Amino acid sequence: MIAFHECSITGYTFARNLSRSQMLELAEIIPGGKSIDELIQIAEKNNIAVLAGLFEKDKDDNLFKAYVCVDKHGVVAKHRKLHPFINPHLLPGDQYTVFEFEGWKCGILICYDNNVIENVRATALLGANIIFMPHVTMCTPSTRPGAGFVDPETLERQEQ
Repeated sequence: MIAFHECSITGYTFARNLSRSQMLELAEIIPGGKSIDELIQIAEKNNIAVLAGLFEKDKDDNLFKAYVCVDKHGVVAKHRKLHPFINPHLLPGDQYTVFEFEGWKCGILICYDNNVIENVRATALLGANIIFMPHVTMCTPSTRPGAGFVDPETLERQEQ
């Protein structure tokens, strides 16, 4: 298995300023989206499972932040972030995700989902021995000391 961070396919922090129509243009149907199909091809070619994140839209154009596990056969699991906040058009997921992969019971919780201990406890109680916890650390709004968006001037100074 190879696991990438949340929104590793689409990118993340730039989405805070996107309109609903821009988010819908960026988001994909799961399964069936172009990125998911490409991940499945990569998994098949390399005989691995791939976990990655992206923005998802459903058939009713609801928007979610999702994280998937795919293998050569297709989508093994999909989790919708329970506590999304980067864009106001994202809806929260409504269930915990636990799946079996090669004898292991795995769970998925995305970033802030893990800050609510009951989510971690519930996922473990549902049988997960391993919990994938993809996140993008820092650079997002938060009350944690030192967290928040990176000042563009700071980035420019670092590049010089």
